[in-house]
Amino acid sequence: MFSELSVAAIAAAADRSVGVFYQRFGSKDDFLEVLLTAFFERACAWAAELDREVSASEMFTLNLNRSFEELLSNRNLWQAALQRSSAEPGYWARFADVGGRAAALGLAAIERSAGRTLDEDERRRVALARQVFNSVISNQIINAPGPLRLEDPGFLPELRKIALQIAALD
Repeated sequence: MFSELSVAAIAAAADRSVGVFYQRFGSKDDFLEVLLTAFFERACAWAAELDREVSASEMFTLNLNRSFEELLSNRNLWQAALQRSSAEPGYWARFADVGGRAAALGLAAIERSAGRTLDEDERRRVALARQVFNSVISNQIINAPGPLRLEDPGFLPELRKIALQIAALD
């Protein structure tokens, strides 16, 4: 767990000294913030490059698949952020700009695929579908409840099916 991880262990894993760590970061929380910002920036870069001739629901599926892959491959980072946010209710607000930009770029890709601007109801359904999708994954990372685990082959297809039903794009 991130809370139990020492600065010395972080510095050693990076083959740096504790002093070098503190020259760059004021605390472990600052380090976590830099990592999360980079995580969201990668999401922005990926979403900005989405330009495929697929249906709106196929584009949303690409977004969901990519989100799942990123969260799974950065599971420890996400777990640390979720733990931090449970201790500080306003934690996610510091990522509102970059997170909002990533969401807007993903929505723009869906709208390009649809060939039109989505109406407010469609945008709300896409946002809710994304929220449900991310919440189930986050709950799995923190609590590991339910009959399926993130690593189970059926987890992503079932969760994606639910998100696509909520979004109802095509």
